Amino acid sequence: MAARTSDVGALGPWALGFLWLLLGPYAWVSADIPGSSRSPGISLSRNVACGQRAVQGKVVGGLPAPEGKWPWQVSLHYSGFHTCGGTILNEYWVLSAAHCFTFDVYVGITDLSGASRHTQWFEVNQVILNPTYQLFHPTGGDVALLQLKSSILFSDSVLPVCLPPYNMSLANLSCWSTGWGLISPQGQTTDYLQEVQLPLMPRVICQRLYGHVSFILPDMLCALDFKNVKNVCEGDSGGPLVCELNQTWIQIGIVSWGRGCAQPLYPGVYARVSHFMKWILYSIENIPVPSQPIPSISPSPGAALHILVTVLAGLLGV
Repeated sequence: MAARTSDVGALGPWALGFLWLLLGPYAWVSADIPGSSRSPGISLSRNVACGQRAVQGKVVGGLPAPEGKWPWQVSLHYSGFHTCGGTILNEYWVLSAAHCFTFDVYVGITDLSGASRHTQWFEVNQVILNPTYQLFHPTGGDVALLQLKSSILFSDSVLPVCLPPYNMSLANLSCWSTGWGLISPQGQTTDYLQEVQLPLMPRVICQRLYGHVSFILPDMLCALDFKNVKNVCEGDSGGPLVCELNQTWIQIGIVSWGRGCAQPLYPGVYARVSHFMKWILYSIENIPVPSQPIPSISPSPGAALHILVTVLAGLLGV
């Protein structure tokens, strides 16, 4: 499953054994978000609980995801083709990456080759880019909110994800990324949604691997399955990095960029969702939902004439 490739960072040909020695003192499942609160996730939907799913079961990294297991996953399309992933926040809002470009949004879909009975299609009403996008970094502030023209209908296969409080601790969490990105460095593709478990990496180690502290900013997260060489890839951009906490799934990251595809020394880099929570909440609370067409009280003149002709024909026995 790499996300968008960035021009920053360069790493010499380190031996894997030396890398293990370098990383040994650090916990791979820790991160440096302030605080240690185990607060539940933040819900932006008033109609259904966030971060819940009807389909349970163990996930095996790099394999197709059963339908309904990740009900917040969306596919963003441009000119009829999948370009990026995203996640459902509530009936009208989708979270994705700012560098993604889209015209259409599909929810309730796992197989891009065909829609299921849960699949819904939406037009985008407006895209709100975070004001810090590319301000301090070529791919910094890589967060976007997509407002849909009409509301999502929720079901077991279409549900919103929870968002993290700012002081949420990421220690000892089980985290996963999903998407339709390339499944090999050679460019192999798949129409079926893929899922992979990814250990989190401390920012200081990620900075060392990319060569400079300025390449990994505080608004970013890093994750990589170093042992099994599992990572995100092109086409996964905008999709979620979610972690389970108290049987609730919380999105902590948005697939943003990386170097190559499944490169063992270069982690995937994600926009850190908690860093943008104030902006996300403010935008959704203050931007009105799109106006909906008012249903017609009476049929159109043409339809009324057709009905009248039909009634008269019935009365005359024609």
